[in-house]
Formats: sequence, C-alpha cells, structure tokens
Amino acid sequence: MSIQWTIIATFLYAEIAVVVLLLLPFISTTRWNRIFKSRFLNALEKQANIYFSVFIFLMVLLFLDAIREMRKYTFEMEESGKHDVHLSSELQVHMKLFRAQRNFYIAGFALFLWLVLRRLVTLISSQATLQASNAAALKQAQSASDAAKKLLDEKTKKNAAGESADNEEIGRASCRERV
Repeated sequence: MSIQWTIIATFLYAEIAVVVLLLLPFISTTRWNRIFKSRFLNALEKQANIYFSVFIFLMVLLFLDAIREMRKYTFEMEESGKHDVHLSSELQVHMKLFRAQRNFYIAGFALFLWLVLRRLVTLISSQATLQASNAAALKQAQSASDAAKKLLDEKTKKNAAGESADNEEIGRASCRERV
C-alpha cells in the first residue's frame, strides 16, 4: 500500500475509534459538551471549517482517483479476456484491480465516516444544550410551583382565620338576638 493509502487507512481506523468512543453510553453528553467547548477545541474551531473543507476535498479527490483506477483495470481485464493472455499478466491485472477496489472502499468509508463523525458531534452538542435548558426549565417550573403553593397556603390560612372570625361574629349576633 502506498503512503497516501496508508495514511487514509490509518485515518479511517482513527475515525472508527472516535465514533466508538462517542457512542459509549457511560460518558454523558454534558461531559462531551464540556470537552467540545474546551479552550483547545475552541481555538481549533476557528480554523475547523477550513480543515474540514480541505480534508473533504482531499478525500473526494482520492475517492475519484480510486474510481478511475478501478475503471482502468476493469477495462484492462475486459480487454485481456478477449485475447489469449498469459496467466501471470492476468493475475497482475486482477491484483491491480483488487488494490483499486480496496482503495475505493477505504476512501469511501473514510469520507462517509468523516461526515458521520461531524454530524454525531453536532448532535451530541445540541443534545447537551437541550438537556441543560431542560434542567433550567424544570428548576424554574419547580420554583414557580413552590411559590404558588406558598401563596395558596397563605390564602387558606387567611380564609381559615377569616372564617373563624366570621363564625365568632355570627355567634355573637345570634346571642344578641336572643337577648
């Protein structure tokens, strides 16, 4: 494997490891959000769009190169099938076609996982933000509920005190009427 395909394959393996790490259930989204919002990643984020665009361009370029190589060797294989060709040259063409197909799949999966990884990070960050706003809304609703409960308790106490005073007045008025 040439150096460019070795680098792309290594990057593919690293992407797989990162995706598995992001999908671990015992690491919470708030912790991932703290990591994503760290100073180091914020500094990288400013140039991240440039890095992302350059990387996507290189991956698409390598992907298209792999497609071109596959077509070239497929055409060679079809041409050699029409003529009586030595077995070793046919095996050579099959080997080159296999390498071209391998490079096609490596580049395709690396490109696909890069897009999946970016979307996964975006979704984890937005979920952490939603969980934080949800917790804040629950706290606000709980404090509003507690305040309403206090007001109702005070109102019932006033009504109870007011009813007992009214009952005492009614009792005194009925006593006066008897007299």
